[in-house]
Amino acid sequence: MHNLFSHAHEPDYVSPPSVVPYEGAVVLDVPEHQAFDGFTDAVHLWWPVSEMSVFGEGSHVAILRDHLVEESEDGEEIIWADVQEWDSPEFIRFRWTLGQEEFGTSDVDIRFEAVDGGMTQVTISCERAMSSESDSDNVFVCDWSLILSRYARFMGGAAKLD
Repeated sequence: MHNLFSHAHEPDYVSPPSVVPYEGAVVLDVPEHQAFDGFTDAVHLWWPVSEMSVFGEGSHVAILRDHLVEESEDGEEIIWADVQEWDSPEFIRFRWTLGQEEFGTSDVDIRFEAVDGGMTQVTISCERAMSSESDSDNVFVCDWSLILSRYARFMGGAAKLD
């Protein structure tokens, strides 16, 4: 028992990935409920699958049951995130797992807030894990600024960007 801890092999050190907070916002010239429905019910119409997907062009993204999923042209389905909170028309929280298993999960919060003149500010905030593997073809990393801009364009364009 004298060598129980003193001669134990040291495990290899694995540095944790750096986490970069992201927050992006756009103001749309639509009421809050339309902005929410456009994001949730019509996600398959605006999500940039050619740049932000696992299966590529021809696949589509949807919120089914309690998950954000991508479905290939062949019907194969992959879960990107779990819906953690759904407060229509004000808030959605996803627990993002796809492509970050080795880094852990991250929460993606999407807020829909009414602003002057019947417009809605949509804010996406999350923490993105960054590592040397983030540039690999095998890791799926969301570009939330691209996603937010495609959504804004689908909704008629941004009234103003914050």
